[in-house]
Amino acid sequence: MKRMKFLFGQRRMQVLLTLAVLLLAASVVIGSGASFTSQSANPSNTFTAGTLTHTNSKAPAAVLTAGPLMPGDTSAPGTVIITNTGGAGNFRLFMTGLTDVHGDTIDPINGGTSDLSQTLDLHIVDDLSNTIYNNKLDAFPAAGVPAGPSAGLFAAGAARTYTFTVTFPDTDLGSSSATKGSDNQYKLCSSTVDFSWEAISN
Repeated sequence: MKRMKFLFGQRRMQVLLTLAVLLLAASVVIGSGASFTSQSANPSNTFTAGTLTHTNSKAPAAVLTAGPLMPGDTSAPGTVIITNTGGAGNFRLFMTGLTDVHGDTIDPINGGTSDLSQTLDLHIVDDLSNTIYNNKLDAFPAAGVPAGPSAGLFAAGAARTYTFTVTFPDTDLGSSSATKGSDNQYKLCSSTVDFSWEAISN
């Protein structure tokens, strides 16, 4: 009987010790917030801005020089190749300077007194048969004008050829001999224009 009490008491002690150990372990886990973890690193993430660059086959020379033009004449074409050497972008063409010289400064007797750029028709077309501009020379948009003529969207590495011509319209065409002579106001006059290409990212 005493042996039974001893064994029972010993077993109860083992149970109590086991419970105490479990409670101690639980308190350690709860108190420390311990958990399994796994980590990996991706260092030196670098971000670099791209650029828009292009080449101009005629820079810094003129695309087109024509003359002497007579009323009704159209110039021989001038061409330029624009190549996109940067990221994709929309290209535009702007007028950055226009100078008109009157004929009376060259020949006071026979020279004209009007701006030739007001009557000359400028036509620009690309190699995809898109018309870039077809209007009076002096109406060409200046730099920074949002509505300036678009030269199109260029992918990186793309190249496009643009052809320029000017026409001196014959305003006397169909007039009687008595009324001819209105084109005399442009005799010996000249116009010089500067063009600039601009690329804008999408």
